[in-house]
Amino acid sequence: VCRDFAHLMIALCRAVNLPARMVSGMDYGADPALGPPDFHAYVEVYLTDTFGVGRWYMFDPSGTAIPMSFVRFCTGRDAADIAFATIFGNGNAAQPVISIQAVPDAYGQLVLPQHVGYALSTDGT
Repeated sequence: VCRDFAHLMIALCRAVNLPARMVSGMDYGADPALGPPDFHAYVEVYLTDTFGVGRWYMFDPSGTAIPMSFVRFCTGRDAADIAFATIFGNGNAAQPVISIQAVPDAYGQLVLPQHVGYALSTDGT
């Protein structure tokens, strides 16, 4: 479902000449009521300010995840660019094991993931 919402948002952004791309990964701080962490698709849109300075901003068009806790795996034009796995022939898949450890900030505090009502800049500026 999140991938479908992401594709729709990307198409709508591109229709009005806003550069957009799909990002996939995992939310490590997702709501426990939704079940264990799972792969999720986000959209990044390149927006410029009044001075022409631009940056990528992350959006969750499905509204079901927490961008602050996102661990990026892939970035591409759409889902075809960022497949989690492509298997040719016979193969056995094993459940992946992913370990994530919180790191305290400069004040020794852990920043807990939380829902936010705004987009997050994802280019480090």
